[in-house]
Formats: sequence, C-alpha cells, structure tokens
Amino acid sequence: MSDVLDNQSLFRSEIRSLRDEVAALRAEREAEAGRQAESVRALREEVASLKRKLSGGEEGASIDFPPAEFLSSPLVIRSGGEFLGVQGKGHKHFSLEAFVQLIERKESAMVTVETSWKKQDSHWVLVVRVDDREKGREQNIILVAKKTITPSRNIVTEIIRLNIDGNDAPDALLLTLFRQLKTVFNG
Repeated sequence: MSDVLDNQSLFRSEIRSLRDEVAALRAEREAEAGRQAESVRALREEVASLKRKLSGGEEGASIDFPPAEFLSSPLVIRSGGEFLGVQGKGHKHFSLEAFVQLIERKESAMVTVETSWKKQDSHWVLVVRVDDREKGREQNIILVAKKTITPSRNIVTEIIRLNIDGNDAPDALLLTLFRQLKTVFNG
C-alpha cells in the first residue's frame, strides 16, 4: 500500500509539473499571437499606405514601378556591338526581376536592402541601398536600364549604366558580373 501511495504522490507531482508547463506554453503562445497580430496590423497599414501612393491618394507621393514585361524580359549588356545575356537551365533567360530578387535575398537581421524605381525619359533607374551593420558598411548601387530591340527582333532589357558607390562600372566589370550571374543562375 505504501508503494501505491508513493506512486500516487509522484503522479500528482508530475501532473502539477505538467500543468505548470502547459500554463507557461499557453502564456508564450498568447504573447506570440499578440506579436503576430501587431505585425499583421503594421503590414496592413503599410499596404494601405502603398495603395494610397499608387492611386495618387497622397499629395506629392507616387510610386514609379516598371511594367511586368520590362522586368521579365531577358537582361542583357551590350559589348562590342553584341548583346550578351545569361541563359539558364531549360533555356530560361535571366531577367531584371531575377536580378532584383538576388539582391533582395541578401537581406537579413544584419543587412538591410532598400530598392526603389524611378522613370527617367525612356529609362528605368533602380536605386539599391545596402546597409551591412555587421561590417559597418553601406553600399549604394544605381542601375539604369531600358527596353531595347535586338537586331534579331528580340525585346530585351539592356543595362546601360551601373554605378556602385558613385563610380560607374566599366564594361569589364559588367562582363564579370554576368559570368558570375550565370554561375548563380545555373546553380
């Protein structure tokens, strides 16, 4: 009988411990739900603000953004009169949209990436600001691109200028960049 009473006492102790754990987990879940609700609220406010800007609802505020066709066309550079692009697996071309996604993937807890677009004449200007707090370094990239029709009548997006931290990238750097993109894109 003594063993039964000892076991019963042990079981009661374990039940109390389990109840305490369940209560702690519930409190943690409720706190997380509160944080999630706050994040959702902030995102909804941001979406509403962006919608107002897109519709011109805010005075002096508007968002320029290139059309989908421009973003999805093959991304090329012109070197020696030839158009050079990056072609990946399955003959899928590398686009400006994919380029921007590669840049935005650098974002982390220590690295912030801000992108913005501006329309200038027949060109689109992509401004990228990368702030690497871990290395204590900020980088500014300006990419100017335009819609171009190649001699073989293909519609492409041509990079006409790449500026990194105030310095225009030479053609050799663009060629190297495209070779590296091919490696990443095909990998």
